[in-house]
Amino acid sequence: MNDCPNNGELFGGEPTNSGEGKEFLIVGLGASAGGIHALKEFLAHVPADSGMAYVVILHLSPDHESKLAEVLQSTAAIPVTQVQDRVQVEPNHVYVISPNQGLAMNDGHLLLSEMTRFEERRAPVDIFFRTLAKSHHSRAVCVILSGTGADGSMGMKHVKEYGGICIVQDPNEAEYSDMPRNSLATGLVDYVIPVAQIPDAIIVYRNHLHTIEIPTEPHQRPESDHKALRDIFTQLRVRTGHDFSNYKRSTVLRRIERRVRINELSNLPAYANYLTDRPQEAQALLRDLLISVTNFFRDLVPFEALERGIISKLLENKGPEDQVRVWVAGCATGEEAYSVAILFSECLEDMLEAPRVQIFATDIDEWAIAKAREAYYTPNDAADVAPERLRRFFLKEGKGYRVRRELREMVLFAAHNVIKDPPFSHLDLVTCRNLLIYLNRTAQERLMQVLHFALNPGGYLFLGTSESVQGSSDLFVAIDKDSHIFRSRHVDARFSLPIPSLSLTAPMIQYQGENTSEVAHERLSYLDLHHRLVEQYAPPSLVVNEEYEIVHLSQRARHYLQIPTGEPSHNLLKMIRPELRLELRAALFQASQKRTNVEASGLEIRVNDHSERINLVVRPVLHGDDSSRGFFLVLFEEASEVPGAEGDPVESVVSRGEPMARMLEEQLIQTKAQLRATVEQHELQQEAMNASNEELQALNEELRSAAEELETSKEELQSVN
Repeated sequence: MNDCPNNGELFGGEPTNSGEGKEFLIVGLGASAGGIHALKEFLAHVPADSGMAYVVILHLSPDHESKLAEVLQSTAAIPVTQVQDRVQVEPNHVYVISPNQGLAMNDGHLLLSEMTRFEERRAPVDIFFRTLAKSHHSRAVCVILSGTGADGSMGMKHVKEYGGICIVQDPNEAEYSDMPRNSLATGLVDYVIPVAQIPDAIIVYRNHLHTIEIPTEPHQRPESDHKALRDIFTQLRVRTGHDFSNYKRSTVLRRIERRVRINELSNLPAYANYLTDRPQEAQALLRDLLISVTNFFRDLVPFEALERGIISKLLENKGPEDQVRVWVAGCATGEEAYSVAILFSECLEDMLEAPRVQIFATDIDEWAIAKAREAYYTPNDAADVAPERLRRFFLKEGKGYRVRRELREMVLFAAHNVIKDPPFSHLDLVTCRNLLIYLNRTAQERLMQVLHFALNPGGYLFLGTSESVQGSSDLFVAIDKDSHIFRSRHVDARFSLPIPSLSLTAPMIQYQGENTSEVAHERLSYLDLHHRLVEQYAPPSLVVNEEYEIVHLSQRARHYLQIPTGEPSHNLLKMIRPELRLELRAALFQASQKRTNVEASGLEIRVNDHSERINLVVRPVLHGDDSSRGFFLVLFEEASEVPGAEGDPVESVVSRGEPMARMLEEQLIQTKAQLRATVEQHELQQEAMNASNEELQALNEELRSAAEELETSKEELQSVN
């Protein structure tokens, strides 16, 4: 938290008109009891040309017509309007909520939603702050004024996550201090100042909003910024013990930009010096970097799939002497860990002889871990818990709820870095939701290896709705793609990850010279001999997974591959020689769809300045457990071999047979060329369609998420009151 900004710098010249276009700030003002006096004083200090819009969310009686707009207009220098219908937000205007209505932001407009039950009116500030954060990111400002209860504290977390700022009226000044104090308890507040100074603080933030923008690409930054960033990361590592080199650089830079603006500094070197002179700023920056928004049963449908399809399986055929081990990685303030514990508890109640369930919940943020251990949540925090579960697993304590002791004893919380600290082991289930999205690709791959090592063979992995095992499909197989639930594959021990903090692989020992030849001979195993003979006499081959990524290949198979330009890839269809790509794509598709062996025969390619005619054979894995499901063996056989003479039957994709008439041969060549061109054109169109589809899906998910949050809030608010 910062002290009051330097008011002497507020009006040193004409303020920039940040209200032009869509770049103006939108300030959400949340209050309840005693809030009218605070709102009047706030608006009395708002200049007529601030260039910002203000939205007032107040708990109003549904039984009486509101005169709030007229009351606030008496002190405001800008128009005050009560929202009666969908309205476009304009700068230098104040918009006031109507009785028995909720407000939400969407595409620069205020949307009304009718609240038909009293319970739905408990958290209108939270609802508005959530939508404001998603739509306006760093241009969202949330202000909490006098009021009772905890409304606003949950929505404030979303505002902070998306890069906005959070300001709270000084509780000692507020007529009712519950709302300010509950917001302060989140640890996310940027300013705690008297209400009369809040408008000036927002203007200072607005004026500094575009003064610092750190380019993501290193070559675009001056040397002074490079040195400043090194100093900042060094200060963080020394004073907090945390290294953020594995985080997505764009995310880290945005959070640093935010701290520069909050502290009214002009550039990175100035912030590096500020960080050196003020040790407490390192903790403030750490809090910004570790922001995590979570709630009970986040994304309800995946949690229902977890309960229905996974937890029940883990408890099958288990008795009192057995144990089920679960790891909740990145647990934040504990809501997810307790959600998993509730699901297990409900399943255990139906068992006469239940096994012991141990849940390990970890996070890098020690403050969040302390909050999770306390197990005390406000009514707004617990709004996503169903009424029946709220009665069974929580105790009403003061103005909030505390998790019952029997549930707390099931969960063990610990500060832990999943990237560098040794993981837990022999686990049956790992939930790691909404953590991968903050890590760079290298850290994501490392984390997937860590989680695979931690799980028992066949154990389950539960990821967030925006996360997948792409790039690690050789370690995990999808069980429920819609709910992002995966199962651990069995992998040869030499590919396993022992302890993350130690060396991951032993150096390869090469025996050279006469003195070591006997030792090498003595250590030769029949398995090694078999592999050498297969490599020598069998046709070149490789193995791909269900995403057509190469997981292993023989030495001679490299003759049929080429490294494409651009970003490195393991995808076989990108690495295969162009003259084989069409036939290979068709063979892989048919083998996947029909679950049968497929051959493309008589294909001619040039290798090392000479022509070869080969048969391309794709064989899916038809037998074995789930860990081997989805893999394909691709063979490059000499065309002189008779396909299908031995082994499984082979379905032909391309057959040339005996020499054909020249006319038919030319027609076939022309047809294949046209087909290749058509396929390439289709691929380009498909990529464009996929990009558009992803954008539409992202937009749909945002709309559905907003609708689900509103519906959940309405249902759960009814349960508490």
